[in-house]
Amino acid sequence: MPPVDVVGYKSVPKTELANDPSANPASVTVIEYPEDKKRNTRDYGDLLKPVLGVLANSFDQGGVGYGLTLRGWSERSNGSNAAYSLDGVPLNLPSHVSSNGYGDLNQLIPNLVDRIVLTRGPFDVRFGSAALGGSFDITTQDSPASGATLTGGNFGLARGFAAYPAGSAAAKGYGSLLGSVSSGYRDNSDFHQVNTFNKVLFPLSGGTASLRFQAYSNDFGAPSYIRRTFVENGTLSPRAAVNETDGGNTDLQNVVFNYRQNNDQPFTATVYAVHVDHDRYATRTFTVPIDPSRPGQFLTHDERVYYGGTLEKYTRWDFPNGMSADLLAGIGGRSDDVTSTQYSSIRRVPQTQVANVDFTQTDAFGYVQLDVKPVPWLKLLGGVRYDHFFWDIKDKTRQNFVSPNDGVTSPKAGLSVSPIKGLDFFANYGEGFREPSAINELPLDPNAPISKLKTKEIGVQYNSPDGVWHFLADAYRTTFTNELQGRPAPLPPLALGPSRRDGYDVEGRMRAYQDVGRTLWLWANYSKVKGELVGRATGTSIPDVAKFLIKYGFDLAMNLPGKDSQHGINLSVSQIWEGPKALNTLNTVSTKTFSRIDANLTYTNSNWKGFSAFVGLIAYPDRRLEETAFLFENTATFIGNVGVSPKPALTVQGGVFIPFWF
Repeated sequence: MPPVDVVGYKSVPKTELANDPSANPASVTVIEYPEDKKRNTRDYGDLLKPVLGVLANSFDQGGVGYGLTLRGWSERSNGSNAAYSLDGVPLNLPSHVSSNGYGDLNQLIPNLVDRIVLTRGPFDVRFGSAALGGSFDITTQDSPASGATLTGGNFGLARGFAAYPAGSAAAKGYGSLLGSVSSGYRDNSDFHQVNTFNKVLFPLSGGTASLRFQAYSNDFGAPSYIRRTFVENGTLSPRAAVNETDGGNTDLQNVVFNYRQNNDQPFTATVYAVHVDHDRYATRTFTVPIDPSRPGQFLTHDERVYYGGTLEKYTRWDFPNGMSADLLAGIGGRSDDVTSTQYSSIRRVPQTQVANVDFTQTDAFGYVQLDVKPVPWLKLLGGVRYDHFFWDIKDKTRQNFVSPNDGVTSPKAGLSVSPIKGLDFFANYGEGFREPSAINELPLDPNAPISKLKTKEIGVQYNSPDGVWHFLADAYRTTFTNELQGRPAPLPPLALGPSRRDGYDVEGRMRAYQDVGRTLWLWANYSKVKGELVGRATGTSIPDVAKFLIKYGFDLAMNLPGKDSQHGINLSVSQIWEGPKALNTLNTVSTKTFSRIDANLTYTNSNWKGFSAFVGLIAYPDRRLEETAFLFENTATFIGNVGVSPKPALTVQGGVFIPFWF
């Protein structure tokens, strides 16, 4: 039995996605990993390593949302410049104190991911707020591999995950449990988590329904960011922490119902309820170790319940001579009930309250999209989404009590030309938005406008009919009305004004060799972006945006020698280069180009129900200060303060997957 083909991930026209009615001809990547790759991960950022134009930076600050780089959007915003959904449930947290649209995927268990569909740009009509750089539609498995995965690594990593599927014709499903601990490379980097994700599927009214429950809890230390110049000259150890009492915890529970008709023109429904309780203690503006008894630490607390649902119907008509039309229509709503408070603190003991805002935010939305094929080689797309927001805000600190409402229309349009099978030329126009924050914008100005985005793109991609070749190239221009730069809480984001981004992406993948029991894939991609603030006399650089990303690598799958061998190995190696980032609008302070190497090796024995052993490593050849580096608020003590979180030169982990035999 040959090993799993390790293509890793693939890009295809969305019009070709099986069972996906959205039919958007935008630049889309479908991420589908073999089981061995999902097991050999440290965090959810590992799932996105090879993907064109994307980087997920953990910041090394424990259980907080990672920074995400996508189409020139800053990673400093904790993932709030892309929209995420998990089994149809929106994950972004509007008006979060860390960032408006805060994107925390720590709840995601990589082993259970079935597929991720990344749409670059605001072109997927099913996503509204925060879909600026793009959107990630994540689905989980219905029947994961039965067994336990045990992992260990340097810096105190120990991780265990187990899943057990069971059921009958009437109902089936699985239970799963994840637990992990890690002490981390830097001081005060300990991280602990427990996560259980459980799903039951059953037939219902001509379709399939699922009910799932998740409970997730973490607690963590946070070393914060230390001054770059002091690390470079040896004054500070790269492992030093600013405050040994920084850190926090997150508790999350959710219940989700999904339904899908069993036909090729399905009606689908999603209903969900989520509770999130997040505390973070962080010492701000200091980039040298301090006495924990000194002031400077702040507690930010966000507790919310959000609930909602979506109803969607897809309809298709086929006409003579290859003509067809597709209609996608949906309605839904989401309501967040939030308590947000901030305190100055010392050793995690609250001292003085600096903010106290209770609010509800409700988003009622609807969307429709029509695709028409007047001839077999041409597809025309037109769509629109409308969102209306209702707020009820009680800002107890400022004694402001307001209840504004506002709406936004987001049109979409595109075309795809396919002169030969596998070759697609596409062009798109789409608008996106971000609503104002209920914490630091609307209490001060109830008429604060919704920030709006416009993106145009053109591109071409080729997927050879025999599956050997893939090529994608696109170019885009994005304009945005209200660029924000994140700052340490309790400071609100800094408004930088209108912005523009011009960029392009290129990627290629080829199956270089294939024989009985052996497959070799080669791949590479390149992304470049120029971002600027418009309408300014000076300081026109968008901060924290890398000029380019280069990624390349190979994936090898092969059987070990022997007649009818059931022993296989998979080897994946990649290198990522990230270009310099301006850290301020004047571009007088910046990072330098750095690279990162990832390698993973897996052995699988098919005779033992898929038993496998694996090892992986992450290496930084040099410049270990550049991946996580930010310019902090200027103060009388520290002027031009660049804070960094140094990376270890080498991170190693390994483990085994043990199938359940019963």
